[in-house]
Amino acid sequence: MGHDDKIWLYCESADDDLTSYEDVTLGLTLQTATITKPLDEGALRPGGALDLSSREAIGLLGQYVAVGMIYGLLPSLTYPLFTQYLNFDGYHSASYSVLVNMCWSLKIFFGLITDCFPIGGYKRKPYMLLGWLLSLGSICAMSFLPFPSPYLGRGLAHKSDAVVHRLRAGNLTDLSPTERALVNESATEDATLWILLSCACSFGYILADVAADAMVVQYAQREPIAIRGRLQSMIYATRFASSLVPNVVTGFCMNSFEYGGDFSWSLSPNYVYATLLLPCAVALYCTLFLIVDERAEKPYLRDYVGRLWELIQLRVVWQICIFRFCNNVFFNFDATVVPLITSTWAGVEPLAIGVFSILNALFTAVCIYACGKWGLHWNWRVAIALSTIAIVVIDATVLYLPFVGGFMPDAFPSAIRFVISAYCAVEIADIGNEGVVHSLVTSIVNLAIPVATVCYKYINSFFHVTRQDMVDDTYDVRFQVTMMLTLSFGMKLLSLAWLVLLPPQKAAVQWLKQRGGSNAIVGGIVLGVYFLAMAFSIGTNVMALFPSTSCYRIAGGNGQPTFNRTTNATVCLGGF
Repeated sequence: MGHDDKIWLYCESADDDLTSYEDVTLGLTLQTATITKPLDEGALRPGGALDLSSREAIGLLGQYVAVGMIYGLLPSLTYPLFTQYLNFDGYHSASYSVLVNMCWSLKIFFGLITDCFPIGGYKRKPYMLLGWLLSLGSICAMSFLPFPSPYLGRGLAHKSDAVVHRLRAGNLTDLSPTERALVNESATEDATLWILLSCACSFGYILADVAADAMVVQYAQREPIAIRGRLQSMIYATRFASSLVPNVVTGFCMNSFEYGGDFSWSLSPNYVYATLLLPCAVALYCTLFLIVDERAEKPYLRDYVGRLWELIQLRVVWQICIFRFCNNVFFNFDATVVPLITSTWAGVEPLAIGVFSILNALFTAVCIYACGKWGLHWNWRVAIALSTIAIVVIDATVLYLPFVGGFMPDAFPSAIRFVISAYCAVEIADIGNEGVVHSLVTSIVNLAIPVATVCYKYINSFFHVTRQDMVDDTYDVRFQVTMMLTLSFGMKLLSLAWLVLLPPQKAAVQWLKQRGGSNAIVGGIVLGVYFLAMAFSIGTNVMALFPSTSCYRIAGGNGQPTFNRTTNATVCLGGF
């Protein structure tokens, strides 16, 4: 790899007296505190820091407003729209959720495309345009094509809960011929088009998001080390803040009888999808008239892959990837009883969950903004350790003592974990591979989640706690619930053991990049594990699409056999 392609923070000879990246961080902190360096000292590429009030910055932030709103709305429609309104079975609902989220596992390929295949000499802007045009077209279709009528019409709202449960199971014997006209038995089949359009929309906005992420890396590397991370914090805060709108829509405007709630009013599905038209149009406008993308030559694919392979062999890359994967496998080790505690023991209603989601998004946005303003020089290890401990303490208080309510106010520490872990990507990327490196470092967390899910669902399957057991509320049930929660919290705390692999600050990452050496074997192992985890994630997602495999633990099911309610035949044997 040529020296011009590499990004170094400072001259190697300037720090000959520093023998470890902990010393580098300490030295940098002292230098920053005395403000003796020029404003642009420590920038990774020329150009100066981006003015957050400039047209370029506004155009970039506009991308994340749209990403936050779409990402906040489409997955959250699983329960009110597909499970309730359209009466999807569990595996049908899981299929929708899987399909609209699957493209997040493919971010590295989107990053590779935007890095290697410029359109008209531009790497990022054309892919943003293509992504937003695809999303806007899909949303227009979902907004204006007549949406199927609900499975249960509002005229049946007076029926008792027991009758409604039987109706949703397909038993219509409680209804008169007139009332049967209020049941749309083809609702599930009629919704296929909207699932496909949602998938197309997801593909488009994730493609645009990857291209925008690459531009964020480029701009962030122009920031002096004293303020680097400010732009990242702003775009993540914007993304989470914009998710407030879809949380309000699903929490308050989709709570009538058709959606499984008890409000006397609601928005129709077409109007719900139409709320995404404005942010998509704004993102398209920002891309056309505000985003500035410099012309770039198309790289030779062999040279690009060679430089990327050299980068992956560097200790700084594989060490941070190992940290992010292993730390998140342990941290995302959950307990299957948590939803049951929330609904059965704490008695949290859907409306309350909607309010909690709004507050969570608000607190997360505020915390990320605060972290970008006052926390850019925090020790990353200490900040993540304290945040993890705080999350465990908060969640344990709520779950061990469910009478305090079902809301787990861990947004602040969760936001700190999220944004600090994301700072590493900017420090690692070289010129020309910003898209794929950012996607690698960030998406490896997405791949850790299905691995953690399979692990905790498999272990939890040896405990015997059902919804009826929670209702019975015996001593044995409480003991088993306590053991499951204790195991979950213990694994979260064990995630801290991997912090030794995380450099404590930005300068430490640069020191490790320049002097940490390389290892082709470890780099190859990390890359192999990454693609195995990706194949595992996609495979388990595909398994969730089919009734015969959707109950398997590795597919997100509970491992219990499932039966066809009409024929009483076994659909899925369970296990795994």
